[in-house]
Amino acid sequence: MRFRLYSTMKIIRMPVFAILILSAVLYLVSSILATPSVKADNADLQSKPVLNNVSPSNASTSNAIKVTGKTIELPHLPPDFPPGNGRELFISRCGVCHSLRYITMQPNFPEKTWAKEVDKMIKTYGAHIDKKEAKEIIEYLNSIKGKAPSAEKH
Repeated sequence: MRFRLYSTMKIIRMPVFAILILSAVLYLVSSILATPSVKADNADLQSKPVLNNVSPSNASTSNAIKVTGKTIELPHLPPDFPPGNGRELFISRCGVCHSLRYITMQPNFPEKTWAKEVDKMIKTYGAHIDKKEAKEIIEYLNSIKGKAPSAEKH
């Protein structure tokens, strides 16, 4: 009786966070052990798959969703950015970390705001952009998504 009481008191003194982690691990282990393995049937792979009413038999050629085996290939449609000084640098440096489509979703910002955004990407997220490149990227962003600074309100 004394052993049980001592071990129970030890459990009560454990931090709540540790108990939660322990219970989560036990839950995951039990769910993995209880899940039966499933084998794919070759007949399933040879049937004609349909995704969003597009099957290989009625798919158009350019924007079709191609389904081959277990792989789905979606078309890659990058956003179009107008030509300008800094475009290639913008695409190569900014596209490494995030989708360039994020820029198309932004409102038109003043150049000062674009400068703060590029500075945040460098200092906070570690973008590999030097000062000269940052200036060129800011100028390009301002040329495609910039707006004149608003007049001061009196």
